[in-house]
Amino acid sequence: MKSQLIVCMVLILAMLASPAYAGCGKWVIRDNTDFLKDSIFDDAVASSTGDSATVNADGTARVKNETAENSEKEATNTVIAEKKAPTIDLAGKWRVMLEKSKAEQDTIDLILIQTGDRLQGYGTLLEGGADTPATATGSISDEGISLDVKLVQQKKDYRLDMALVKSELEGSYELYEMEKLAENGNVTASRSSS
Repeated sequence: MKSQLIVCMVLILAMLASPAYAGCGKWVIRDNTDFLKDSIFDDAVASSTGDSATVNADGTARVKNETAENSEKEATNTVIAEKKAPTIDLAGKWRVMLEKSKAEQDTIDLILIQTGDRLQGYGTLLEGGADTPATATGSISDEGISLDVKLVQQKKDYRLDMALVKSELEGSYELYEMEKLAENGNVTASRSSS
């Protein structure tokens, strides 16, 4: 019994003296943090002062021209809508044809989900009679459509750069295996009905 008590006391002292527990409760000062800059606070101050203030300095309610306020809101909503609305809608099922050579080509069936100018999705690569699961991420810009299709099981990454031509996507692709360029070629994509 006495030896168990001694062992227990030694373990407790070891835990208290351990460096992992010695720092508990101490404040750490970081030099890369500026507590005086708080965007939420700054937005609240901006909404309660200047032209957008709802109360005068003496505490009385401020009267604002409603037509000017409505035109400001409409202009803001128009700018936001213009920024968020992509020029094309790529959401849905797509069949992507990778042209390796005149006789060879692989096919990727993708389901794309579009949020603004961002794309993501999943599908399968049909290569040599086998289906390999794939994930896709990408973006839409004025320059075109960029899409990265990753095959996790095979450690392959297809990078597609395409443009919308009529109702199809056309462009080029590069295949990277283990982060090294393995092949490249042309790519065409069309909406799949199935």
